[in-house]
Amino acid sequence: MEGKEYGSFVSIVFKLEDILFHILSNLSTKELDRVARVNVTWYRIAKKIKQSRKQIVWCYYNELEPGGVEKQIGQVLDNLTSEPHLALVFVSWNLEKKKISVPSLFSRSGTRCFPRAVKREAITFSSYMERTLPPSCHMAGIVTDRIVASRFSSNHSVQLDDGPSASCLFFPKFKEVDIYHFILEDNFGAGVQKKSLSAETGIPEDKSPKLILMFPSDDCNIELFGSKILKNYRNVVIAGGSVFSLFTDTTLKLENQKTYFGCEPCNLGIAFCGSDLQVASVAIRVNENNEKLVEAELSRLKTAHVPEKCSIAFLFCSDLRLYGQFLAGNGNSEHVELKTFKKLFPDVPLFGFFGPEQIGFDHIPGNANRPRRNTSAAVDYSKSNFLHETMAIFVILSFP
Repeated sequence: MEGKEYGSFVSIVFKLEDILFHILSNLSTKELDRVARVNVTWYRIAKKIKQSRKQIVWCYYNELEPGGVEKQIGQVLDNLTSEPHLALVFVSWNLEKKKISVPSLFSRSGTRCFPRAVKREAITFSSYMERTLPPSCHMAGIVTDRIVASRFSSNHSVQLDDGPSASCLFFPKFKEVDIYHFILEDNFGAGVQKKSLSAETGIPEDKSPKLILMFPSDDCNIELFGSKILKNYRNVVIAGGSVFSLFTDTTLKLENQKTYFGCEPCNLGIAFCGSDLQVASVAIRVNENNEKLVEAELSRLKTAHVPEKCSIAFLFCSDLRLYGQFLAGNGNSEHVELKTFKKLFPDVPLFGFFGPEQIGFDHIPGNANRPRRNTSAAVDYSKSNFLHETMAIFVILSFP
């Protein structure tokens, strides 16, 4: 082939690849995995498309809503545009303790039965998630009481009080942000150095977490974990709460696929590292039903000037708001903190749960010395006092 003809041939090939890239960009991640098997060129283009997509996706399941888990969760996973690297799953205890009916065609290996041969089986929600997620996706699961979730289509936050429910967050693998999840056993010493903590958590020594979510199981030494993290990472924000039990994609491969960590005290941690991440948090007493006072406290998050367009938020609230003397009044099932957050941050999706103990403190970048309004001076909201029983902890996390 002469030089001129070869040049024309190469030009045509590259144009065809551009056209193919444009066409395949309309496919979901799961569909891209299928077409990547055609040949080397299709594989390379499919990989390039997946690497260019970095969207956080979320969904929730409510047994009382139509469609069941296959529509509310399964269809979302089938149509993901970004390949998930970590799935953060909040599950209500009354969902995890029961069995849900799902088609048996879903499998971790990706093989499917012939549609007419599909049978249904009863499995736990955590096992369903482990089967349905891509093999490369890790899972961190929390079993707790009531769930706070958001609709992906509208970012509208909902408090799932009635019926078994779950909320799922799917994080892709970012170039500028590293996300690590780890399990620390309760007997891990308090006087550890940063080197040994890095070995336990998997967080490299040259990485400085901006936010670490902590989910200790019942009877776990929460103060030990929090003090350990704050001692080794100076500028980190910690937040979370105690949970009933924990599960990961690794533990579900064990015998009987049960929540292995539900029996032994331990702590599940999720660390967000990245120089361009922005984090702010605020702690609010839940014994206050005055919307104006709650709004004044939540407005402090606004002063942090965290970009809301690419942000998500977490709420870890005392279950006394649901059952105790601090129950939201005026006949409203939705408590005042959630209602006020939606008013101030209508475009920020909110996730979290209610529990007996909360972890968190005030962290408003640039406003560290600003006095709190309408609060008791006897209450310590600083980093040194991060464990609470009557608080609502709000955290807003902005991605670059």
